[in-house]
Amino acid sequence: MIPEKLYFTLYINVILLLTLWYTISSKKETAKEIIRSNDSIIPAAFFCFILIIFIGTRPISYKFGDTPMYAHMYNVIGDLNGADLSQLSEGGFKWLMATCRPFLDTTGFFLVVAAGYIGFMFWACKQLMPNNVLVGVLFNLASFSFYTYGTNGIRNGLACSMVMLGIALMTGNKKERMAGIAVNVAACTIHTSVSLPTMMAIASFYIIKKFKTAYTFWILSIIISLILGNTIANIFASLGFDDRMSGYLNNQDAMDQFSSTGFRWDFLLYSAMPIVLGYYIIIKRGIRNRTYEFLLNTYILSNAFWVMVIRAAFSNRFAYLSWFLYPIVLAYPLLRLPIWKDEQGKYLKQIMIANIGFTYIMWLLGK
Repeated sequence: MIPEKLYFTLYINVILLLTLWYTISSKKETAKEIIRSNDSIIPAAFFCFILIIFIGTRPISYKFGDTPMYAHMYNVIGDLNGADLSQLSEGGFKWLMATCRPFLDTTGFFLVVAAGYIGFMFWACKQLMPNNVLVGVLFNLASFSFYTYGTNGIRNGLACSMVMLGIALMTGNKKERMAGIAVNVAACTIHTSVSLPTMMAIASFYIIKKFKTAYTFWILSIIISLILGNTIANIFASLGFDDRMSGYLNNQDAMDQFSSTGFRWDFLLYSAMPIVLGYYIIIKRGIRNRTYEFLLNTYILSNAFWVMVIRAAFSNRFAYLSWFLYPIVLAYPLLRLPIWKDEQGKYLKQIMIANIGFTYIMWLLGK
């Protein structure tokens, strides 16, 4: 059995090695070679399967955040008429626990959740980047907070992966689009907070279609946050779309690493990276792609709401409502659009290294 304290160490180093392996071994250098590649999905599927086992069979320990709390909930629920779980208002997750409880022990349930969390992400990558699924998966696994929401905030993580799939399906035909919206709605029954990216996805698809409009809204959100400070956080808290989120936004005492209060310029800079890339691609290079702008606008609009409550304690939980899309909006244009022609492979590899590098550095700083 792997010692609890070594779980993330093993995880982050394996992802680092896989990323380095790809950047060293890949011979695809031009945009045409990357876009027209036809890589097998088997390596990505196999690695995701191994990761599901790894995360799903983790020890029931507070080393993994809320894992023991979810284990306790699962053990007492029994059936749909079981214990009153006052902390769990969303019926979808309660239904999932009640459905699994007669057949699976706690580890089995966590395997189901891990399969959903990782499996929906894999499906989204296959939908959006069918020729480069492994690279899309590596972008996700290397992203900041992915591991955390697979082992700690598992309900939020599962719901966000469902939304990622729903958004990916919305880029397809009319039938897939309706299925995608249905998946998003179902995700809201797992964790109500994902109603934010769901609404932003619908707005981006049907109303705010231009990058400039979303980009302007994001810039305005920074100005609003700087001027109004905690006042805007209190306004969002009063909306009541998520009781736990309202508690975080109203909490002025809790302090925890990134969860500390204050205007976080460092994480604003982190959030800005896909937006800067999008500005370069769409405005500077004039490359237009409806799917990319839909994905990017959904990310930008969702992130703008976090920017406006950035001073609140535990605003990291709000940030993840946009950050779960971070690896997708980074990877998609690099794998599907002709940005740098003969040098696209070089920039793809550099951005992959930067993506895992940020997560790795944050891990080292937190040790």
